[in-house]
Amino acid sequence: MNAKGRGKGYELVFVYGTLLSGHRNNYYLKNSKFVSIGKVKGLALYDVTESYPGVVQEENSTVIGEVYEVNSTTLKLLDRLESNGYLYRREKFSVMIKGAAVVEAWTYLWLRPVTGAMVPLDKQPWRKVESRCS
Repeated sequence: MNAKGRGKGYELVFVYGTLLSGHRNNYYLKNSKFVSIGKVKGLALYDVTESYPGVVQEENSTVIGEVYEVNSTTLKLLDRLESNGYLYRREKFSVMIKGAAVVEAWTYLWLRPVTGAMVPLDKQPWRKVESRCS
């Protein structure tokens, strides 16, 4: 990685839901490099459906997830998966990673009304609803 935190031609992406390691969509990141666990302040994590979460901007909230280094092809695949511009919008945020370093990474903000429950910090990183209830 270069001084900006990524190799040439690569971007950093912060994931918090089904793209997390061990979850159903993590295979989209199979050709990507795991960088670190990360935290984003100013975002809140919600169960927007039983199958996946969304984040919205909310003061005094924090979301825990993972940071990956992805190439442009993977970023385009993620945009399609996340319905960029329809269900989610990709934006850059400051992410605190291991060692107290801060990097800029893309993440996907939920664009629809939030009707589900907020996922508290002690229940993160995110797991499917039925996993959290047991």
